[in-house]
Amino acid sequence: MTDETLYLNALNSRTDTIMAGTALSVIQDMAALTAAGLGIDGVVEGVYRAVSRLMDTTNLYIALYDELKQELFFCLDITEGQRVERGERTYRKLSGGLTEYVIQTRAPLLLADGVMDHIVELGVRILGVSGAKSWLGVPLMIGDRVTGVMTVQSYTTQNLFGEQERDLLMTVANQAAAALENARLSAQQARRIQEMTVLNEVGQALAATRDLEDVFQTAHTQLGRLFDASSFYIALVDEERGLWISAFDIQNGERLPSQEYPLGEGLTGYIVQERRSLLFRNPEEELTFCREHGFEHVGQQANSWMGTPLMALNRVVGVLAIESYTEAYAFDEHDQALIQAFAIPVANAVQNAQLFERLQKQALQEQQVRTLTERIIGAADTQAVLRIVTEELGRLLGAKTAVMQLGTQAQLLSASQNTGGVGQTASARAEHVE
Repeated sequence: MTDETLYLNALNSRTDTIMAGTALSVIQDMAALTAAGLGIDGVVEGVYRAVSRLMDTTNLYIALYDELKQELFFCLDITEGQRVERGERTYRKLSGGLTEYVIQTRAPLLLADGVMDHIVELGVRILGVSGAKSWLGVPLMIGDRVTGVMTVQSYTTQNLFGEQERDLLMTVANQAAAALENARLSAQQARRIQEMTVLNEVGQALAATRDLEDVFQTAHTQLGRLFDASSFYIALVDEERGLWISAFDIQNGERLPSQEYPLGEGLTGYIVQERRSLLFRNPEEELTFCREHGFEHVGQQANSWMGTPLMALNRVVGVLAIESYTEAYAFDEHDQALIQAFAIPVANAVQNAQLFERLQKQALQEQQVRTLTERIIGAADTQAVLRIVTEELGRLLGAKTAVMQLGTQAQLLSASQNTGGVGQTASARAEHVE
């Protein structure tokens, strides 16, 4: 064995020893990262630093997998050493690429050379930047469940990654998956606490509210602490007229004018009549439901929609709904249960505000009657009484003019036939209120 061979063997042995020491240090750091209780962004940054100590991370990404939405969330994307800012590339539907292949097989995939040929052999699509010379991807696993994929690749060098890098990246990925799951569960717990806080506070905020507009504004503000409430509405039921009214309608952040609809029209009408909440995670679910129940969709088509009846004293007083025009699967069954709980204090506040409004109107009418009675009692003669009654009648009807006719029953009937009826005359004039 030559001196050169001995030197190379010693150098490789020293390199392996250094790499082993670095790998052990990284594993220890990853264990600490898992126990640190960081958020998802903090965990991702720690994973990136750890992998960078073990191999070339000029091109690296971490994609989290949402099985329900069949969607990838790119929580970290490093391309040619530069961090790609989150934007349109942050989310992507499953599209049959190499990332999806790793999710499907639940196994690491190493393409050391001839990457494009291997892609053809695997029958997957070329997505993103093409022309990789080396590609290595490993699944993030919790038990037998895939939660994401982590990859490194090179656009310049073949055989940059081998079995050693594959095994190291898989080791890091196992701990990264646990750390990310802890972060997700912590965020979920924090959200549950926030939800309970909002439910308590919205009840307190609405308890003393007596004005309907204040009820609407408060409900919208509080719900905005739980969801994106830029598209949200509260509809009120008018049983006497057989209508539901879009009393508070926010669409894409803008307040729309109130509109009236027949009581059985649209999803809102269905909720009123059936007294049940609805959840549609995508447009197809909503359109299918409308067809099956024989009614047309009302308004702009949403990508996600959920609504619930406002029930007070076992009566439907309205409907509360929230929608997303940009995101499918924006809501799930937990969100549906949450909005049902949120609707309870809102419904009670609507009922109380409507009752308070009716009592105020009744009190005003009683005061007007007392005032009229006092004026009549204080009138000097019959002409004064007639003038007072005529003035008050016109004011109460909101008419520009009011006419009072005196005479016998026969005279009044004759006059009514000739003029089309006193009631019709008053009604026609009342329509010209300014």
